[in-house]
Amino acid sequence: MANGCVPESGPIEAKSIYLPPNSRGAMRPTTGPARALRWGAAIALVLLGLTSLLSVSPEASAAGPTLTIVSPADRSIIGNGSPVYVVYEVSSFNLTPPGGSPDPNGGHTLVFVDGALTLETAAQTIPLNLPSGGHVIELRLVSTNGSALVPDVNASISVTVTQGPATGTPRIEIRYVEITFPTPNLVLGRDVTVSFQITDFALVPPVQREHAPNEGHIEAYLDGVHYSSVTAFRPIPFSDLPDGDHTVTLRLVDDAGTPLTPDASDSVAFRIQFAPIVDINPYLSVTQIILAAAILVVLFYRDWGRSILDRLVARIRGRNA
Repeated sequence: MANGCVPESGPIEAKSIYLPPNSRGAMRPTTGPARALRWGAAIALVLLGLTSLLSVSPEASAAGPTLTIVSPADRSIIGNGSPVYVVYEVSSFNLTPPGGSPDPNGGHTLVFVDGALTLETAAQTIPLNLPSGGHVIELRLVSTNGSALVPDVNASISVTVTQGPATGTPRIEIRYVEITFPTPNLVLGRDVTVSFQITDFALVPPVQREHAPNEGHIEAYLDGVHYSSVTAFRPIPFSDLPDGDHTVTLRLVDDAGTPLTPDASDSVAFRIQFAPIVDINPYLSVTQIILAAAILVVLFYRDWGRSILDRLVARIRGRNA
């Protein structure tokens, strides 16, 4: 370096450095059109994935067999002792009679009542004669060889069978008390027959089983004490009743002997007054005895009896003169 001059050197390469418009030197997030494009691409990928999932072939997504009980409805009451007609429908399954030719997509139906196998059938209307009470009916599809399907295909309902009507409020009414002498509320004898009428109720023998609506029997009470159980529609006889006032009550009860709710009963009151043969001996007087003897004399001894009768009549007239 001479005379304070800068020494000569080779050519100097110019370089440019980009500084972002941030005082701290940090890079800001990308904004504007670029960000919108990235969001649009992400949404497109999601939609593409969903479309691929929904475009599975119909063969792969076909539903398996189904079974639906159409009637009766669950918890139905079947009245008047009628059969229970079970109607059902199936889909994706061919119903074939038991023991038929093999069918990979078919078979028949097993019918269970209260857990016990009752019937094997391919009919879609099944009549079942069931006793009074509650029952569970289950239908199950099986293959032609009787093996269960995988997964199991079944349906079940519960029903209640009664010998009485399915609806209505039971009632009992005492129609009349049959007596020999039709004096109101008075029976001149020892025996009474009570007739009755019932509505919306069936009489059945008492048994220990689950309660069935609108069926049972009649409990008859005499003066508040149980007299008899009535299971048939007939007059009820009450025999050898003592003299005095009496009350007969008839009450409807269920199969187990429990009174109905609300109570269904009726009562009738009457009085027993027995009329024995009256002993006439205390009422006979001496005069009546004499008169009877005279009548006998007149009948069997005409002449002598007449003279005696004339004398008696003359004496009576003389006293009255």
